[in-house]
Amino acid sequence: KIPLIQGGMGVGISLGNLAGHVAKHEAMGVISTADTGFMEPDFWKNPTASNLRGLEKEINKAKKIANGNGLIAINAMVATTYYVESVKTAVQAGIDCVISGAGLPLELPTLVKGYDTAIAPIVSSAKAANVICRVWDKKYQVIPDFIVIEGSEAGGHLGFSKEELQNNTAKPLLEILQEVLVIIKPFEEKYG
Repeated sequence: KIPLIQGGMGVGISLGNLAGHVAKHEAMGVISTADTGFMEPDFWKNPTASNLRGLEKEINKAKKIANGNGLIAINAMVATTYYVESVKTAVQAGIDCVISGAGLPLELPTLVKGYDTAIAPIVSSAKAANVICRVWDKKYQVIPDFIVIEGSEAGGHLGFSKEELQNNTAKPLLEILQEVLVIIKPFEEKYG
């Protein structure tokens, strides 16, 4: 009911407690998939298994706190070594949405196939939005449920060069938004 998405801040910040309380208040709470198993006893010996187990626990915790309100999402970074496994684990645990950045999530539609899970790429340019929409349309006959646009002032893994950031020459967020809206219009029309 509240058009607000809590950021997917990594390693111990955006976990089930925060995401669950955000959803409880009718917004979208987001669990970061970055080292969700850091408190598991075998984290240092078996990080992938502990992270996947931790992710499932955090999703279950968030859903319990939310008690059917709002939505629970994950923020999954394409650049991580266990990206595919994280998305599959979250989808099987009943996540409402997968938000994905830190790379182009070109195979994301296949990872949620057969589930009622919304998918949303994070982009920092109209070019990235165009590539994702074109690939998803051609290969999977779907488009994103929504797109998260990050400008150069956002935290995280952005698509801007060091020089653009240091010289403050990166495109402003509102300019990127306008360009993305133009790029996605034909896809919106095609898919209604």
